[in-house]
Amino acid sequence: MRNLVTSHDRGERILDAAADLVLRWGYKRVTIEEVAKHAGIGKGTVYLHFRSRIWLFVCVLMRESLDLVDELIAAIRREAAAVLIAEQVRLTYLEVQRRPLLRAMFARDSEVLGELAHDSDADPVHAWRAELAADVFRLLREHGLMRTDLDIAIQMYVVGAVQTGFYLQQPALGSPEETAAALHHTVHSAVEPLTAPDPDALAAVAPAVLARYEQFRTTLAAAITEKGPA
Repeated sequence: MRNLVTSHDRGERILDAAADLVLRWGYKRVTIEEVAKHAGIGKGTVYLHFRSRIWLFVCVLMRESLDLVDELIAAIRREAAAVLIAEQVRLTYLEVQRRPLLRAMFARDSEVLGELAHDSDADPVHAWRAELAADVFRLLREHGLMRTDLDIAIQMYVVGAVQTGFYLQQPALGSPEETAAALHHTVHSAVEPLTAPDPDALAAVAPAVLARYEQFRTTLAAAITEKGPA
């Protein structure tokens, strides 16, 4: 029986090719023609799935982000304490270090990503991620799992600035695990109570945080299947 290649399969093959080439050559050098050749399809087929070159590479990064979200969702399902902000940034750091494209994105590596490294307007995940973070911070504050002596916007800024500093600082500590532990300690000291988290509060808030992540995942997955803005 002949194997049928679905539209989804072709889309994934295009994304695979684009991800491989951008890591090898950098965003500035990769053309749609090269992506098509690498994927074993015609150039026109690429445009059937992705309206523009920039949207194709935005989708490459969104797919990487989707894998990261899946890891965070799995961690929360295993243990409610994974909802804590310090633990989320620790887990995120470790996952990013395992994924070269995510590492380039978080480190704002323009050699790999070109203008995508700094152009937040080209990346819808930026706004969606901020909305998700605001929801999660609010939930954790309501359950006594974050301090409330600072405004939530200030807390979000502090956590974002600390994370950015850890991704940009080179060289890192002896191992990713050591660096992630230092990041966890810094964020915990900045925004979380010094006392141990209440297990009942963790159990109560975990389903709501999980629901926010799952909703974010659905939005992200749907965006990757769209052709992109006209």
